[in-house]
Parts: sequence; structure tokens; C-alpha cells
Amino acid sequence: MDADITTDAGGLDPSPSARQAQRAATLATKESLIAQAELVAMTAPTRTASSQMKALLAQWKEAGRTTKAEDQALWDRFNTAQEQLFTRLSLLRDQRNASAAQAKQVKEGLIATAEELVHRQDLRQATETMAMLMTEWKQTPPAPDDKGLWLRFKAAQDEVYARRNQERTRSQSDQRQAADLKRSAIRAAQALVGAPDLRQATDEARTLQTAFREAGYAGHALNKDLGDQFHRAIQEFYAWMRKEPARRRDTGEQGSYSRRTRLVQQIDQVHAEIAQAEQALGTTDPSGAKKSHGRSITLTLGQSDAYSSAAAQALRLKIQLTDLESQLRSLDSRLGREDAQAGQ
Repeated sequence: MDADITTDAGGLDPSPSARQAQRAATLATKESLIAQAELVAMTAPTRTASSQMKALLAQWKEAGRTTKAEDQALWDRFNTAQEQLFTRLSLLRDQRNASAAQAKQVKEGLIATAEELVHRQDLRQATETMAMLMTEWKQTPPAPDDKGLWLRFKAAQDEVYARRNQERTRSQSDQRQAADLKRSAIRAAQALVGAPDLRQATDEARTLQTAFREAGYAGHALNKDLGDQFHRAIQEFYAWMRKEPARRRDTGEQGSYSRRTRLVQQIDQVHAEIAQAEQALGTTDPSGAKKSHGRSITLTLGQSDAYSSAAAQALRLKIQLTDLESQLRSLDSRLGREDAQAGQ
């Protein structure tokens, strides 16, 4: 392995003192290489340790010889350092393989949990759990086929977050709709103050309270504010209701309000009768033929007064409605409710 001791320029063997000096230099060189090899074996980074050891071995081969016994002892020490390095690298490789295998097992488990979250009904819990899985994923060492594992995990993650975004959009739309319904209920509750029919107004207040509760969640920013507004409107209505009957009795308006209630009921009844009359008028033609499914069926009676009768009935009801509405406007004017009819 080691080179022979060279001769001098004249081809003669060097003197004993020269050979002794050369052996001493070779010994010092190999001791230095051994020290470097031991340091590499124990501390060199794994990515460069093998190349460093190979470079030291190349220098060893060029270092020359001492005595046979010394060379063997020195070589044993150098080789021991090499074997220590190979053992360390082998152990580290085994540890990396074991760590990678464990990391793959952990990540497969995270993927399975993430894929299960895609179908979980409780979307808030699914999103929170996905965030915890992501934290654990980042803390897990790399695994074989890490990119493929990550793509599987991310596919499940993207699906959960897509569901969350859709739910947020749907929730925001529902909240806007709930806010609109609650504002409408607030306006209707405020309009109850001054209502002519106290019994009907009380029923409407109860209906509005139910409608407000069932309108749904209007969002954190609005829900309490709208609730406070509605509560004030209802409280103002009931405060007005407690005083209004006595006020009407004291002012003599109770009879007028009772008459108004009857007029409104009559108007509603006439509206219904007009609708029936116009329906009858729409299914009868002037010749007396009854219309059915777009075809004309000739009545056995021939010419009939059915159309004329229906038209006369509709006209009579419309005249009656005009008269009743005129009476209501006149009464509202006396009661100071010029705008009341518009709210009916």
C-alpha cells in the first residue's frame, strides 16, 4: 500500500540517519492523517464526511513507509477511524430511513383524517381540526414521496376550505335576508302606533314578534342592534295601546273607530265578491257560450243572459266599493288619519 523509501540522487541507499529522519517524517504525517480521520469520523457533516475520508486515504497512500510493525499499527488506527465513520453514517442512514418510514405513517394518518373531514357535517369543527392537522403536518419530518403525500393532503384541505367558503357566502346571504326581514318587522311594529283597529293591531304585534324571532341570525354586528330596535318599537306600541282605549272614550271617537272597523270589513268583503264576479265574467262570452280549457261549448239554452248578469254584478259591486271607500276616506279625515287607507 505504501511507497518504498526512495534512494538518493546517486542511486545509493540513504544513510541510516537519513532513513531515520524519513521514517520520522512519515510517522508524523500518518499521525496527522490519523488525527484528521478520527475527527472526520466523529464530527464531519454527513454530506461531506465520505469525500473527506477518501481525500485522507489518498494522502495516506502517498505518505511513504516507516517500519512494517509501525505501518501496521498506524494503518489499524487509520482504518478504525474509517470504520467508525462508516458505522456512524450507517446508523444515521438507518435512523433517517426509520424516521422517514415513521413520518410517512404519520402523514398517511393525517391524510386519512383530512379526507374524513371532507364529509363531516359540522363544518366549523372540520375547519378547526384541519388547521390542527396542518400544524402537525408542518412538524412532521419529510417522508418518501413527500410531494405525492402533500398533494393528497392538500386536495382534502382544499375541499374542506371550499365548503367553508361556500358556507360563509351562504351564511352571509342568509344574514342579509334575516336583517331585511327584521327591518321590515321593525317598520311594521312602528306603524302599529295609531292603528284604528286595536284588536287587529294587537294580533299583528304578536305575529310580528313571532316573525322577528323566526327571521334568523342577522350577523354579530346587526343582530343585537335590530333586536333592540324591535323591542323599543313593540314597547312603544303597548305603551300607546294602554292609553288609546281611554283616549277614544274620553274624546267620543270610539264609535267612529268601531264604524271604521265595520267599513274595512265591508270593503274586504266587496273586494272578494268583485274577484268572484270578474272570474265569472272571464269565463262567459257575450253569446252565452261557456268557455272551458280554451274551447267554446255551446249551451243548450242558446243565447243567454249569463254574460250580461255577470257584467251587471261586477259593475254594481264596483260602485258599492267606490261608495264604501269614500265613506272610509271621509271618516279617516275626521279621525285625522288621512293616510290610514293607504296602509290597509
